[in-house]
Amino acid sequence: MRHKKTLQWLIRLVLLGAAVVFALGGPIPFWLARVFPSLSPLAAVSSSLAQRTWYLGLFRFGPPLFMLALAVWKGRFFCRWICPAGTLFALSAKLSLKKKILTIRVNGAVFWTIIFASLVGVPLFLVLDPLAAFNRLTPLTRGMFSVAWLVPGLILPLFLVLGFIQPMIWCTHVCPLGYFFELCRRARERQPPARGGVGRTRREVLAGLLVGIPLAAALRRFSLVRKSYAKAPILPPGAKSQEVFASVCSRCYACVDVCPTKVIQIGSPADRAIGQFFQPELAVDKTYCQDDCNRCSRICPTGAIGGLTLAEKRSRQIGLAVVTRSACLAWADGESCMLCHGACPYGAIETGFNEDGVTSPIVNSDVCRGCGRCQNVCPAVREGKAIIVHGVERQRQLPADTRPVLPGRVVRVRAPSHRA
Repeated sequence: MRHKKTLQWLIRLVLLGAAVVFALGGPIPFWLARVFPSLSPLAAVSSSLAQRTWYLGLFRFGPPLFMLALAVWKGRFFCRWICPAGTLFALSAKLSLKKKILTIRVNGAVFWTIIFASLVGVPLFLVLDPLAAFNRLTPLTRGMFSVAWLVPGLILPLFLVLGFIQPMIWCTHVCPLGYFFELCRRARERQPPARGGVGRTRREVLAGLLVGIPLAAALRRFSLVRKSYAKAPILPPGAKSQEVFASVCSRCYACVDVCPTKVIQIGSPADRAIGQFFQPELAVDKTYCQDDCNRCSRICPTGAIGGLTLAEKRSRQIGLAVVTRSACLAWADGESCMLCHGACPYGAIETGFNEDGVTSPIVNSDVCRGCGRCQNVCPAVREGKAIIVHGVERQRQLPADTRPVLPGRVVRVRAPSHRA
């Protein structure tokens, strides 16, 4: 027994170290980085229910299926041997004061709330998935402390601190994934529940039903997304719509971690609905979305970012550039500036002429992908950038005949005068 305990702790510490390396953006193979966020069957089941489709491909279907099979055989084996968050909480438990601050186990109610809310299309409390919570170490490597740690990032450190008071409070009283694994074990053993167990399970299911469905319906109706924005969020390529992304994203920030140009950042609550707080968004003011990269769509564990091939990614419209002529050096000031025209790899910036005959940019909305290269290179400062990329309500695949590889045609237009 002693040797087994030593082996258990050795394995747990090694896996914890690997998880920390992954969360902090360390040099590990991308295929392994894809596996870690996908281990949670809770994320797979709830996201599939919310989207009414099985979104996982064959490769990513394997890890959650294996975890479920392991739970049927060994119950909470994942919790005791694999889960990096569980290992952290077990370490804090060794120094715990062993006091009681939470006596009621809420993990069952949380689990059933997620399931019933998923039936409405909004998997509430999926942010409590322990793998997603652990992976929120990612913002530490991106300098996003003020935003990322306001709410979702606090879950792990908060319960780590509470674990010094009540040992394993997260694992025994809160974690919905651990409860899911326990349900799998009970289903296999078909053992009669302990005294009061039937009534407790019924209360948990009823609580999930009464909280999950009405709360999810209200959020979807009133606070999931906004009807209008000063500047709509630009979502990672592969997101189906603003609403689906806001509801299904677990805020694990795996996409933030793997983005090579660091364009995927964590959105702030400003000009966002409650359901969109702290979601990953593209910030293209200082960088852009690389056209030969689809890593975010390959790593997302919940399907909030759908899988795209590189060819599909290149023709995906994730946003639309808009020129503010009063701020543009060419349109307003008559200067020779067409940096956005030269930077666009898709030929979406066409050439017009202002009233003085100076070449000036026009955006072809049927070609623009919203990658942000134009906004990134724009030198205007008087009113901010003169060309700004806005997110779209629903991303779309542009037809093949709108994908030129050279700058677009010249269009002659007459702009209104900006002179006094």
